[in-house]
Amino acid sequence: MKKLIHHIPLEVRYLLKVYFSGIIVFTLFRIFIILFNLQQAGTASKNLIGKAFIMGLRFDTVVSCYMLAFPTLLLIFNLFHKRKSHKLNRIIIIYTIFIYCIAFLICSIDIPYFRHYLTRLTVSIFNWTNNPMFMFKIVFEDGINYFFIAFFFLLIFITSLRVKAINVSTLLVHKESLFKNRKHKIQKVVYSLLLIGLISLGIRGRVALKSPIQWGTAFTSDNNFTNQLGLNPNFTFLKSTINSLNPENKKIHFIDNDSALKTIEISFGIKNDTAFSSPTARKINVKGEPINANVVIVIMEAMGLSKTGLDNNPVNMTPHLDSLAKVSYTFSNIFSAGIHTYNGVYATLFGMPALMNQHPMVATDNSIQPFTGIATTLNKFNYQTTFICPHDEEFDNLAGFLKANGFQKIVGQKDFPASEIHSTMGVPDDVLFEHAIKEINEMAKSSKPFLASILTGSDHEPIYIPEGHGFIPKTKETKQQSVEYADWSINKFIQLCSKESWYNNTIFVFIADHGSWYRDYYEMSLSYNKVPLIIFSPKIIKPKTNPAVGGQIDVFPTIMGLLNQPYINNTMGVDLIKEGRKYIAFSADDKLGCVNDQYFWYHNYASENEYLLHYRNKDPNQYINKFPELKDTLETYAHSLLQATQWLIDNKKVGPQK
Repeated sequence: MKKLIHHIPLEVRYLLKVYFSGIIVFTLFRIFIILFNLQQAGTASKNLIGKAFIMGLRFDTVVSCYMLAFPTLLLIFNLFHKRKSHKLNRIIIIYTIFIYCIAFLICSIDIPYFRHYLTRLTVSIFNWTNNPMFMFKIVFEDGINYFFIAFFFLLIFITSLRVKAINVSTLLVHKESLFKNRKHKIQKVVYSLLLIGLISLGIRGRVALKSPIQWGTAFTSDNNFTNQLGLNPNFTFLKSTINSLNPENKKIHFIDNDSALKTIEISFGIKNDTAFSSPTARKINVKGEPINANVVIVIMEAMGLSKTGLDNNPVNMTPHLDSLAKVSYTFSNIFSAGIHTYNGVYATLFGMPALMNQHPMVATDNSIQPFTGIATTLNKFNYQTTFICPHDEEFDNLAGFLKANGFQKIVGQKDFPASEIHSTMGVPDDVLFEHAIKEINEMAKSSKPFLASILTGSDHEPIYIPEGHGFIPKTKETKQQSVEYADWSINKFIQLCSKESWYNNTIFVFIADHGSWYRDYYEMSLSYNKVPLIIFSPKIIKPKTNPAVGGQIDVFPTIMGLLNQPYINNTMGVDLIKEGRKYIAFSADDKLGCVNDQYFWYHNYASENEYLLHYRNKDPNQYINKFPELKDTLETYAHSLLQATQWLIDNKKVGPQK
């Protein structure tokens, strides 16, 4: 063995030692993924996890070869140089330390990102860079993140020592390597070509000529956790970043615009002789007298349906919300537009779907044109409109976008006493609701009806549960307690509202901005998109459970239907009570899904995986081959909905119509 190692050129030894050292660290991060996601890991067999580690070795090799490509070229250059360059050697050492530290930083960031989204790090993380201070506060106020920060700095130290030690034992050895022996020029060429070939093969990740390794190569089973486990976050981050830089990827372009608009017009029952500049606008006529009721929309942070008794959650974390649903008009098959808070606010208040990786409130096209939304529409009926959030109202450009689109007042962190702000998420939910009632009471002094939209935040990391407010948790896990506290706060809100004069003339709407992972094995986890929709008004609305399919984009038109007000609906939503819909489409960054009342089609555009599943039975089996026409129908509707929306935005047709 020693003789064999002796004949390996020192330059090759350097690359091999760096490579294997990096593989060990990447594997350690993969172990961390399991340790910090034990519930999800429990859904997979040991065999699947073992296969994921083998697949992970392939992706780790791809990333390693990308990083070692530049040092390899420098070493080959130095090989054919007449004199050994110590300056070039220093460049190699500095570069190696720097590039591996960057890779380990991405791996460190990936772990909390994975815990939240159950997917590897992608370019979507930059959606928060427009509010860097808010983002940093979220990171540093969550105690567990200090472990990853400390571990990363430890890795910087260890990486520096390790690379320098490898350098001393290889490149700085005074004995000439086989590469430096001038009598072996042929061997130099052979070894150089072999190195280039191995690095190139490592970067491709496959021997097949047709295509290099792709995101979807890791998806070898129907278990999303092990599929994701096999990936390397550096690979997913780099690939998604490259894709995002392609101008064609910044806009939705699934199908041609005319076909998309035609499909949506047919679904809305719109005739070709529309009198509006927007081809999807339609006038909603009503019979009878309007109901000049107040409207309060509570957008609950991360309160996915799977957390509630409405989805038979056995932990009983939401007894108050479950009880409220029994005396309300409750929809049990509703889907959020996306998996981010800005998606939820945008879809709920403006009736527009999430265009996958686009951020609707900061996009240039969106900031220079008005949108048809519930606030702008109700303003025409002499409503007062206020939006209330627990944290910095500038985050996600909430304040700017909402002010530009009908909300007369924005209440946020600046309006609360500093003593009540305990984390980046601002004030806790029950305190937020107390402030909201004060704001609503001020509006109620006027003879005008009001719209108040309230965004909660306590069920979001960093989790803060106040003491001394009367809340007593029944569970032991912090995450479950945060759900309990959010539920308890909603009950407190309803109880406080019931004491006010405006209570009986108010329609309360409770919906989540998005969900979170729970008991879900699909690659595109429905628990992230499936949310409750509870409409409560004891004097106006009769209790009922409606299992029909719908989405956040339908909230605005449904409220207008309850108010019985005539208006021009220039959104992608429908009145779920009076009209209903057959399909609803939604996204999760680079994934697009669509459901009817039974089946769920989705396409992961990163992995290129596509499925048709019987989601109502939680069936993991693939049905694309069995029902190809249904697959085509759901896919066409999803593509049409997003494509038509993109066209409306691009052509500035999303505003109020006359």
